Amino acid sequence: MKSNASAGFKSKPPPEGISAVHGTTSATTEETKEKSEEDNFKEIEEEVHRLLEESAAAKNKKNVSEGLSKAKEAATKEKKIR
Repeated sequence: MKSNASAGFKSKPPPEGISAVHGTTSATTEETKEKSEEDNFKEIEEEVHRLLEESAAAKNKKNVSEGLSKAKEAATKEKKIR
């Protein structure tokens, strides 16, 4: 029985209250991570959209080099989403 005990196996299952607490804690942590990743993607997407709008506005003002740099920056950030 010593080898089983050192591997983490016990003869009695843990009380239901302890396992229930651990299960909800890990689920809440996973949901928080998912939300934060989703929020990060939304922020990046909004920033890409803003950069593309600025690029188009710069092009309309005949400032092609600034428009190109904004478009390149938007493309770089868009690749992070993929």
